[in-house]
Amino acid sequence: MATPEIDKISKEGFDALSKGDYELACSCWSKVIQADSINADAYISRGIARIGMNDLEGAINDWNEAIRLKPDGAEAYANRGNILQRKGELDQAMIDWSKAIDLDPKNAEIYYNRGRGFQEKQNWDKAISDYSAAIQLNPNYFQAYTNRGRIYGYLGEWSKAFADFDEAIRIKPTNFNAYASRGEAHQFRGELDKAISDFDEALLLDPEAGKIYYRRGNCYFKKGDLDVAMRDYSRAVANDPCLAEAYYERGNVHRQKRNWIESINDYQEAMNLNSKAPQPLNNFAWILATCPESSVRNGKRAVEAATKACGLTAWKKWNCVGTLAAAFAELGDFDQAIKFQKQAMNMEKIPDKARNEAQQRLNLYCQHKPFRMPDDNS
Repeated sequence: MATPEIDKISKEGFDALSKGDYELACSCWSKVIQADSINADAYISRGIARIGMNDLEGAINDWNEAIRLKPDGAEAYANRGNILQRKGELDQAMIDWSKAIDLDPKNAEIYYNRGRGFQEKQNWDKAISDYSAAIQLNPNYFQAYTNRGRIYGYLGEWSKAFADFDEAIRIKPTNFNAYASRGEAHQFRGELDKAISDFDEALLLDPEAGKIYYRRGNCYFKKGDLDVAMRDYSRAVANDPCLAEAYYERGNVHRQKRNWIESINDYQEAMNLNSKAPQPLNNFAWILATCPESSVRNGKRAVEAATKACGLTAWKKWNCVGTLAAAFAELGDFDQAIKFQKQAMNMEKIPDKARNEAQQRLNLYCQHKPFRMPDDNS
């Protein structure tokens, strides 16, 4: 029941929400509910305030009550779906979004959110359908264009992907995600200069985006500009110290520049951040086993790291098994070195060039000689 007093408290609640004062907003809506216990809209609003207070369960409880009081209202279903997705309960979230769409089929945002759910489930056709519905209802929905473009890129439909990214940027020129996504698409296609240009734009919009520095660094690395790549990887880890892949790639740059200790340190940091990634372990073991500087080599640690890398790849990666062979050779256990080198050479998918190089190392092991990397980049 609406009264002047309830209307006044409701207005205070809306004002508090708009200012981000969620505790005050929650208090206001609680007063409204105390005076009018069947006010579904008050439960919806209090649920929104609870989200601002990070009280997810309280918000869900409020929306449950709103649905009980007003089962034909879409907003509570839509809001509950959003929070269930955040909680990792995606299947239930999809049910709520679908119900909300049934009740409010002209709401672009609900289609967009369900599209994100389908995208998370890798149901590409349904995700594209929902993003397209959102765009039809709201032609300026740049987020929907961006996400649909990502799916088209994943499916290899590049003309559609770039058309969507271009349109997202046209609608909102400050759209960081569209520049970043278009840059990733160019990078995947090997269009490195175009990728760098898009990553430049993205970084102008968000100078602290560690992953974009990392991706731009990958482009420069592939172009052979090691110093610029190193700079970008360093910026990536400065802005995102948990970005294991940036440490790993910086370690690769150090390795190419023959900065052995720095390379080892970066691989170790990558290993600490992601103990399930085999490549940092493998490259770490390779340096410890084959470095031309004796002070860097450590056969025992190399065997330990290479064995773990082989385990993480189910003993199916020829390069990891080959590294283990080199580690045993450094230890002086040439029987094991020969055994694992032959195993690596007999694996499928080993390139001809790699097989020839592996044969050269096998010849050394048969002569009871370990392999050493060259002293320089020649």
